[in-house]
Amino acid sequence: MDLNAADADFAIGCTYKYLNGGPGSPAMLWVHPRLRAESWQPLSGWWGHARPFDMSTEYAPDPGIRSFLCGTQPIVSMALVACGLDIFAQTDMQAIRRKSLALTDLFIALVEQECAGQNLTLVTPRDHAYRGSHVSFRHPEGYAVVQALIARGVIGDYREPEVMRFGVTPLYLRFIDIWEAVRHLKAVLVQGEWDQEKFRARGLVT
Repeated sequence: MDLNAADADFAIGCTYKYLNGGPGSPAMLWVHPRLRAESWQPLSGWWGHARPFDMSTEYAPDPGIRSFLCGTQPIVSMALVACGLDIFAQTDMQAIRRKSLALTDLFIALVEQECAGQNLTLVTPRDHAYRGSHVSFRHPEGYAVVQALIARGVIGDYREPEVMRFGVTPLYLRFIDIWEAVRHLKAVLVQGEWDQEKFRARGLVT
């Protein structure tokens, strides 16, 4: 994204999803240079200090973008972000986007073919211009279906109301992985595997 050309004011992002940093990975922030002097954030962590190793009793924010930092960065997650960047450097966004659309097209087509009559409703736009790298289907027992899939090693997540969401990551998912995921989804639905108390029990993370 060319944020300067778009004349954006601020941008935020997630290294957890977009750079494969994993849970706890830090967020990204961009502030347009014209707004930097008048922008601030309320958390005064030591990494945002102008001279963090002075151990001063008074907080003096860094005059640049570093003032938005708070505590010590999560080093393990940062190392994973570096790996994510290394992988991205071997390709380009156009190639990633092409594969993303091919994978999600395949997933939608296979689910509609193999799971017809199983009370599924596509939520994700079919139009490529409006589709990201997720595919979501509604099902009245979506939560239990997702839990049954997880038990089979197919990791999706659930969002209210009744939405089963599947992240399709083109950097490392293969077309055969899509076929396998749909095979498991079909089995869970046709065989009624989801209809067990252990899959209905709500956890903190869905």
